[in-house]
Amino acid sequence: MLANWPNAIALIDADYFFAHCELARHPEHRGKPLMVLGRLGSCILAKSPEAKALGIGTAMPFWEAKKLCPKGIYLQGDFRYYTLMSRRLMAVLRQWSPVVEECSIDEAFMDMGGLCDLYRLPFEAIAQKIQSEVKTALGITVSFGISVNKTLAKIACEIRKPNGVMAVPGIGIESFLATLPVGEIPGIGFNREALLQKWGIKTGLQFAHMPHDRVNRLLGQTGLQLWREMRGEVAFPLQSAAVPPKSIGRTSSFDKPTSNLDWVRGLAVYHLERALESLCDHELFAGELTLYLRDKEFKTYGFGHRFERPTSDFNEWIVAFQKLFLQIPSNHVWRSAGAFLTRLTPANGQQLDLFSDPQKSVQSDRLNQAKQKLNERFGRTTVRSGATLYFNSKCVSKNRMQMPIQ
Repeated sequence: MLANWPNAIALIDADYFFAHCELARHPEHRGKPLMVLGRLGSCILAKSPEAKALGIGTAMPFWEAKKLCPKGIYLQGDFRYYTLMSRRLMAVLRQWSPVVEECSIDEAFMDMGGLCDLYRLPFEAIAQKIQSEVKTALGITVSFGISVNKTLAKIACEIRKPNGVMAVPGIGIESFLATLPVGEIPGIGFNREALLQKWGIKTGLQFAHMPHDRVNRLLGQTGLQLWREMRGEVAFPLQSAAVPPKSIGRTSSFDKPTSNLDWVRGLAVYHLERALESLCDHELFAGELTLYLRDKEFKTYGFGHRFERPTSDFNEWIVAFQKLFLQIPSNHVWRSAGAFLTRLTPANGQQLDLFSDPQKSVQSDRLNQAKQKLNERFGRTTVRSGATLYFNSKCVSKNRMQMPIQ
């Protein structure tokens, strides 16, 4: 029999994060249907509970949401503000436990092992204290799921959203899984659920009781990892150290498909700059660039360029980007555009090649650093490529930071 708490892992998930961030600085909108728009203002990125009750869904087109809720509050997303709020949330969590794995802007796993003895409280009471602290410090709510591994903690968290707490100890796993539809297990999508049901597997408990060889044959290595977690084992250990990305990509769609190549180029360059900002934040260089395009028929195109040596120099990237645009098919109507950076390597220890101009490289680095500092201080789009001016009014969100973040 599995011990009650061989491990204690919590998933903390912020409820309606972007919407609640907006309500934290706009309390006059509380109780009203509020929607946060994506970077281009073409679709719903997040919504308040009141908007959800009216049938507003994530990724719903703006025009459709406006039709359902004409008197709703529609705000352009302010991602710099959300990032700062996320940092404050993670800082609160790390005051309770030093082992925190950030898995998205509004989600984190936390190792709660030993906290009961330290604070002389059960896990549920500790979670409620953290919820109260987050509410006081940030003005948002979070949900807690606590169990012996990540997957069970995530399921528990989803069941108790919003602003809830649920703990599943080892001795309670079987009763917890007995009524859980197998499709509710993260990683068991529609196709895997349909396959399992062909074998009579409809609940999480039935999945946990499957023979090892059958799980391996039907679902492979990923299925075996989920199977182990349903049995109370740890197949996905916590990773508190930041894991560098293997690739960085940024894309988005136009409000309406367009054949205007200036607009397409502007949007792609805008996303290239965003990707390079992320590259610098992770202290990485990239050796390969891909211009990504999708036409109105949803056919995708990728045009790639490989550099002789990895770099983060915007001047080198933009020259390569312009060359890639010469390969774009003519007479196409484009739905979306973006940029992907691959072949990532650490920036430290990068050496110039034999024929590089050291003075030019130093000047370029200083220019890029100055640009990044200005954008960090005054907003992401303060200094940007002139190509992005073609869609300034619609495609570049304005800096709406109004609430100071300590």
